[in-house]
Amino acid sequence: MRPANERASRVADVLSDVLKRVDPEQQMRVYSIWNFWADEVGELIARRAQPSGFRNGILFVTVATQSWMQELQFMKEKIRERLNTRLGAELVRDIFFASGTIEATPKDEPRETPLPGRALVALPPIADPSLATAFTRVVDARAQRLARSRGRRKK
Repeated sequence: MRPANERASRVADVLSDVLKRVDPEQQMRVYSIWNFWADEVGELIARRAQPSGFRNGILFVTVATQSWMQELQFMKEKIRERLNTRLGAELVRDIFFASGTIEATPKDEPRETPLPGRALVALPPIADPSLATAFTRVVDARAQRLARSRGRRKK
């Protein structure tokens, strides 16, 4: 039994503590860019350029055509500043544009944040076996949900 003066922890508090240990520099916040990209660059650009990855402070953006790549090069610094302002920290040091295929995303479709899977994030050991099992189930369920939603988009 828990002592009467000990406060029960909320799941959000526990997950926040775990994320602080796993990601002390809060780099995972960068993945929220996928949610607000269109708001910051505008729908016109968002239909022709989409974030595709993030590594070591560099945001990788896939662009539909060479002419749009050139146009975005001129806007790169302004885009970087707007993204960092929205993130509340200087997490994006540079933006790298690459030519590629853009996924069609209807305006009404909610954008899902692509979080790194379990293979990309080493979780710290959790002493309580029931909490470790619960956290593993949450991460697995999220990975399965992302895989299903990506499968539907390809069809």
